[in-house]
Amino acid sequence: MAKAVGRDVDYQVLLPPDWERGEPLPLVLHLHGAMSSAASLELARPFYEELFQRGEFPRAIVACPSTPTSGGFYLDWPGGDAWQTLIADEFPEHLAQKFGPFTATALYGASMGGYGALKTAFDDPARFAAVAAISPAVFPGETPDGVPQANLPSVLGELHQAMANGTGDAGAYAANSVYGIARRNADRIRSSGLPILVDCGAVDEFLLHEGAAYLHGVLTELGIAHEFRLVAGAGHLGPTADVRTRDALRFVGVALTAR
Repeated sequence: MAKAVGRDVDYQVLLPPDWERGEPLPLVLHLHGAMSSAASLELARPFYEELFQRGEFPRAIVACPSTPTSGGFYLDWPGGDAWQTLIADEFPEHLAQKFGPFTATALYGASMGGYGALKTAFDDPARFAAVAAISPAVFPGETPDGVPQANLPSVLGELHQAMANGTGDAGAYAANSVYGIARRNADRIRSSGLPILVDCGAVDEFLLHEGAAYLHGVLTELGIAHEFRLVAGAGHLGPTADVRTRDALRFVGVALTAR
């Protein structure tokens, strides 16, 4: 039973070949996108295994918890489920009891998972070895009223409303915004030296490239070092998705190997 959300949470774990209990290894928190689940880690397994075999990813524990879309979104809901707390604290502690000790922790996420990974990393940057976000669910605006309607289709509109507690609360929105967290913690992020990757297709069907470019601008304004990749001709998924996933995992692998 996860205390943060008052229920059991399904999750999947990838263990390295010949893993032995008590072996000190890094942990990668793999955060899935909207309308998905921990089962997405099985789809990513070939990427991790291929990179490991090539020597481009270290021996590591990789874990993905199932996080709901509506009512989840990697948010801590006022008086309700605390999904970010689960991801940042309770889930890694649970994993450490079963698979630890961990030498470092990194975050990888795509789409909704990219949003969750960035906000979790920026909230406590010294705790993490790296964060990589592919097509993160971020918007070209920093207030409840500052995002164009064209950028709020379907589930993204639900996330946008949820960030403001469904009431348009600007303070809540800033607290749940990757930009708001980055502005609040800019000094800590800079001093941590956190490796940050933001990758997005330049023709994302959900216009997430506009939010990614906005994020790039904010991080640049704040003097926060990061790598920004706007991939020409690429959409939210499509033919380049596998290449971009491998590259993002390599980015995480390099950071973990340097630890």
